Amino acid sequence: MLLHKKINRLLRAIIIAIFVALLIIITPISTFAQSPSLSETPTKGVTVKLEDKTLFVIQDKLFSPSINQRAEGISSRIQQVADNQTIPVDALRISNLETEAGTSTIIYAQDIAILAVSDTDAKAVKLTQQTLANQYLQTIKNAISQYRKERSTIYLIRAVITSVISTIVLILTLLVLWNVIPRFYYWLDTYHEQWIPNIRIQNIELLSSQQISAIIQGLTRILHFVSVVTLLYFYLSLVLSLFPQTKQFGASLFANLQAALIAIWHGFLGYMPKLLTVALIVLLTRYILIFLKFIFTNIERRTLVIQGFYPEWAKPTYQLLSFVIIAVATAIAFPYLPGSDSPAFQAISIVLGALVSFGSSTAITNAVAGFSLVYTRAFQIGDRVQVGDVMGFVEEKQLLVTRIRTINNILVSIPNSALLSSNVINYNTLLKDRRTPVIVHTTVTLGYDVPWRTVHETLIAAAVATTDILSQPLPFVFQTALNDFYVSYQLRAYTNNPMKLERIYSELHQNIQDKCNEANIEICSPHYSAIRDGNQTTIPSEYLSHEYTAPGFRVNPLSTLFNFIKPNSPSVNSQSSSVDQASE
Repeated sequence: MLLHKKINRLLRAIIIAIFVALLIIITPISTFAQSPSLSETPTKGVTVKLEDKTLFVIQDKLFSPSINQRAEGISSRIQQVADNQTIPVDALRISNLETEAGTSTIIYAQDIAILAVSDTDAKAVKLTQQTLANQYLQTIKNAISQYRKERSTIYLIRAVITSVISTIVLILTLLVLWNVIPRFYYWLDTYHEQWIPNIRIQNIELLSSQQISAIIQGLTRILHFVSVVTLLYFYLSLVLSLFPQTKQFGASLFANLQAALIAIWHGFLGYMPKLLTVALIVLLTRYILIFLKFIFTNIERRTLVIQGFYPEWAKPTYQLLSFVIIAVATAIAFPYLPGSDSPAFQAISIVLGALVSFGSSTAITNAVAGFSLVYTRAFQIGDRVQVGDVMGFVEEKQLLVTRIRTINNILVSIPNSALLSSNVINYNTLLKDRRTPVIVHTTVTLGYDVPWRTVHETLIAAAVATTDILSQPLPFVFQTALNDFYVSYQLRAYTNNPMKLERIYSELHQNIQDKCNEANIEICSPHYSAIRDGNQTTIPSEYLSHEYTAPGFRVNPLSTLFNFIKPNSPSVNSQSSSVDQASE
């Protein structure tokens, strides 16, 4: 598996290098294709070539219609002789020809007249006709000899062998690099604390050994990539230059690389003043941001106090000011950036700006709402809040959304724009800002037969017995309504721990049950007690005495209801006793 990954990475690097080399090769080819041909060259002197190699320049059309056509004819005949292996190089000779226009020196290859040297050609280079003809002859011989040599079987065999050896050396070198570099990374990760010291200025640590190790690894990766691309580039140049069919491409790789490096260097020197201006803007911006970070960090830590500016505003204010300062610095440095004057660059900037404007309206609304929520101090991280029907704890405050964890551990993401337009109930703000405890409250309904003072004492005792409810200020009771069958008692108590409201309410209700039972106060529906006469009480048995027995029903005679019979009459007494006996 490891070998497979290394081979894949090697192949990717080879493909990248080949792509870069092809771009460099295609550039001169396209330039050559777009350049005017020999017949269209407007200059006075025209070159004579064998394949792509320039031999000499002629400056007289002689007997041809134009100087360009004469150069094309000479190049074609030299190419014909070079391709004809039956014509030996030594067969090329010089012959003088007398014409009406004067004497011309002609170079022959057997019976093929390659070119004629005129007086105009000789005078242009300030040589005699014979001397110039001898130079042309020697140049043509050397070019044809080299042309035939490069296409010989021995030469091609040597080129193939050299290419194979170069390929093997390249593969071995790349494999060595691919094995050495990961080992170097592993060594840095393992031993960086032993071999790489921390960079300190007095007690201030500028760079730790781990950070320096990460920087070294990053530089090594860049150097590794550059080395691989350079090796592949020179490999392609060497292999292409070995074969006559691709020799031009191999030479163009070096030529274009040299031209590119020279152009980059001259462009860099020309850009130096603007680069210094950009560097100054970046440096000034950096130190302004450092100063602002120092100020707002101290505000957040409460070591620096500004009246009316809350510590939780420090971080978002620093982020907002950083964005504004960076935007202003970018706008100032933009004219000094390379290519900023290009219409294409400006058009792309406009299109991107339009896309951001049209596509991020909702995001911008949420971002503005997020900053508004910060400065309105609606809530902070960790606060217990309620938004609509969502109650929970604030887990994250982001630029676009706020995440709330409910009491059931469900994370709810609410857009900041929705929060800004909703009522947010915060249980922690007053407690943190003014040390004002939160009031917990619950309502109990009891019948009119229970004394209200007893109810107050019982409910307050239940509240005081509850964990996390404060004894000072003392809990209190409101009688909120006098209904037909019962009185509504609302118990209110103070707590400094609103994060545990569910547990506080549960324990408070348990204590109310216990205290009411201890005080012989039945907590049941007043309607139930209104129709009940006797029967077992609803108070649990553990709160009752051992002698307790459930009373029987009391039935009053009809005569007492309608006053038909006096209460003290014998019939009434006997009837009552009989009922009591029957009930017993």
